[in-house]
Amino acid sequence: MIQEYEPEPGEGDAQAISDLPSYEHEFLNAKAFLQMASTNTGDNLYDHLTEVLNKILAERPENIIDFFEEYSRKIKERRFKPMTDHLEDIYVPPGRYKLANKMMPLLRPLPPSEPSTVDPEDLEMADMSKNDLLELLYYFEHCGVGLPRSEMFFIMLSMRKLIHTEPISAIRFWGKIFGTLKDYIVVECELKEEEYIKRNETYQLQQEQQPPPAETPKEILPSDNEMAVALSNIAKQQQMPGEGGGKFPRPLPPVPVIQHEELPEPPPEPAGVGVNKKVYYICNGPGYPWIQLPDITPKQVRVARQIYKSFTGNLDEAICTYPEFPGTEKEYLRSQIGRISAGTHISPLGYYTFGGGMGGEDDEEDEEAEEGAGGESKTSFSVNPKYEPPQLKDLLDGSMSFWVHHGQYILPQGRTSWWNPNPMPEVGDEEMDEEMGEEEEDQGDKAKIERVEPETGPPLLTPLSEDATMEGIPPWSVRSTSNIMENFAIAVVRSNLWPGAYCFSTQGKNFQNVYLGFGLKCLPQNYSLLPLPPVQQEYPPGPEIMEMMDPTGAEEEQWRIDHLPKPKPVLPEGEEAEPEEAEEEEEEDEDED
Repeated sequence: MIQEYEPEPGEGDAQAISDLPSYEHEFLNAKAFLQMASTNTGDNLYDHLTEVLNKILAERPENIIDFFEEYSRKIKERRFKPMTDHLEDIYVPPGRYKLANKMMPLLRPLPPSEPSTVDPEDLEMADMSKNDLLELLYYFEHCGVGLPRSEMFFIMLSMRKLIHTEPISAIRFWGKIFGTLKDYIVVECELKEEEYIKRNETYQLQQEQQPPPAETPKEILPSDNEMAVALSNIAKQQQMPGEGGGKFPRPLPPVPVIQHEELPEPPPEPAGVGVNKKVYYICNGPGYPWIQLPDITPKQVRVARQIYKSFTGNLDEAICTYPEFPGTEKEYLRSQIGRISAGTHISPLGYYTFGGGMGGEDDEEDEEAEEGAGGESKTSFSVNPKYEPPQLKDLLDGSMSFWVHHGQYILPQGRTSWWNPNPMPEVGDEEMDEEMGEEEEDQGDKAKIERVEPETGPPLLTPLSEDATMEGIPPWSVRSTSNIMENFAIAVVRSNLWPGAYCFSTQGKNFQNVYLGFGLKCLPQNYSLLPLPPVQQEYPPGPEIMEMMDPTGAEEEQWRIDHLPKPKPVLPEGEEAEPEEAEEEEEEDEDED
């Protein structure tokens, strides 16, 4: 017997609910249909209606229903771009537009040089073939340092333009110093010999035209005259009896005289020598004009070692520090560049040599001439033509014996060569004996002054293994770019004393120094300013200038009683006092006998 199927309770209700339309599902289907892209233009109706409605709501015109189609047509025309139109109507930010205007002159070919009658060999120009910054960037990328490729390319173009406008014989990319507002791109240059001679002659002429420094006269200055007159008036007033004066005048101490004499300032090294051997040009970025930094003086180097200040990017910024720096940020930047170059420019052992490097008699004579009569260290070197690059394992040695300094050491005086503040006069032995016999004391004092110990430093091409550590920090770190492909690995040396200084070497054949940092030396501890000098003593301590306690009333009364005149002795009646003068005369007669 077939029985009718009876649904269970609740089953019919679920089936009835499933038959009802789902508005959310229908909405998603409709939106997907409107977003179907056209096969011709790639647009869809959903985006088109969105743009049309946004434009209508933004403008809110009257009677929009009458020209709704016109709005739709304008939206389509704005989106339509024919294949023949290659102009892009896009928004360019002002900074990017300004940078593009600066880059455009670098991309144009250089104008043809004017015809000259000078021999082309005499027209020396810096060799840009050794300044392929893109090749340099390739090695830097292996080392993990460097700048963006586009920036390196434009720096190379800017360097090409610089050598055509300045008398430069050699140029090299030195590095980049980061500032708080702007950065500094630095290139290291060597000028032509004629330019060095011209600069030294100009500097010497300026020194001769300057008036000699006025010596401080021994007499009292006008301001001191007024003080001396005032002090004399006060002394006279104290000596006068009456108002304002006393019975016992007190002499005033004399005006103190300044007896401090500053040490003579060492003269700056001439252009092309020592710390001023190289010339540095800087700019704030690709496309900006190059600015030549001035030569530095010993005092600027000494003060730069005592201060610690970040760069701002403005060359005319004042340096507000203690001790006071003699100059602006331009001179401070040049001082830091000189210090970094002297301490971080290194090369593989044997790459440079003294003399010509051919091993002949001429080289020995050159070395003897360079050594100097006083046994001074050599100051010039050249590339060794017989250079044999060391192996990679030697360059990666932790002792750093296969790397040497080729930058001259800057003495504490602020120069690479020591300047004697008290030179000994060149006189014969007999004349010296006569002078010693005539003025022994004066000559003894002068001998004490003239006995100044000369400052010395490590000579050129000194191995890095002799560098001193700073509170347990090794001065150098070395590593390899690859431990797998040793045949193509690069040795990378990093300075720990000057963070940002790097040097790489490709199996000892090619090497390059670069600096990318903030231009500040590493400080293991926090930087602290130098304390102010102690206040000098104006007067020697004594009762004349020291404050005394006022006496009490009892003490004053006791002093008055002690200083009362002694009473005359009372004589008995009938006796007369003998005159005191007669007794004194008798005593004098006895003394004469």
